[in-house]
Amino acid sequence: MVAVCAIASLLLFLRPSTKEALLSFRDKGQTYTTHEGVLGERKKVTLPGGATVILNSNTKLLVPADFAQSHIILLDGEAYFDSTAYPLTVRTNILTMNVTKPAAFKMRCFESQQGATAYVLRGEVKVSKSYHSKTDDQPEMLGPGNMVLANKEIDLMEKETYHPVEMETWLQDKLVFQDEPFMNAVRKLEEWYSTEIYVEGDVSGAGGINGEFNQASLAKVLEEIKQAAGFSYQVKKNKVLIDF
Repeated sequence: MVAVCAIASLLLFLRPSTKEALLSFRDKGQTYTTHEGVLGERKKVTLPGGATVILNSNTKLLVPADFAQSHIILLDGEAYFDSTAYPLTVRTNILTMNVTKPAAFKMRCFESQQGATAYVLRGEVKVSKSYHSKTDDQPEMLGPGNMVLANKEIDLMEKETYHPVEMETWLQDKLVFQDEPFMNAVRKLEEWYSTEIYVEGDVSGAGGINGEFNQASLAKVLEEIKQAAGFSYQVKKNKVLIDF
């Protein structure tokens, strides 16, 4: 069996945890409303105050009852925030993003893994480690085109740049394959839908993957390409199993 991982070399794969999310980061006595993205689909949420959040697959967003006062939310997974309503603090187990002006950014951090990323599309966001670091506790200021790579296991948070057009494409939810080798297409699907995909069997006869998908669920994409590539698939819990 080939387990396909769509992540940077510094980051470990994102496997959603089955335990209750972010227990150690919750305030005692506080109640939370949990918004959850389902497998292979995105979900839009509007926070009290008007900020828009897009949750990716296998993602949990915890909004405390006192959000109007604290402006703090907890994230386990991947989400895009358009914070016209601010201030706003988004906390994961690895990174914390603080917004004091209008900004748009995406975070990806699953509690069960050691890696995290954050990308800023508009505005300015302060990012810091959510845990005590023995080497570097200094925050970074991110503007448009800036990102951070983080890995808790090696206590790393590194500021980098990226191409904002990649974020715009993600926001358009337009997924395109142009004669893509099968395993590359699988990696792309994992990244796009924050979903773990396992492939079993000989993929050599699958050929190149082609297609354009607009606001399509993972299930719709798989249904479209399975006949041409010659595979079957099934969903088990939060994973997709492809068989040739």
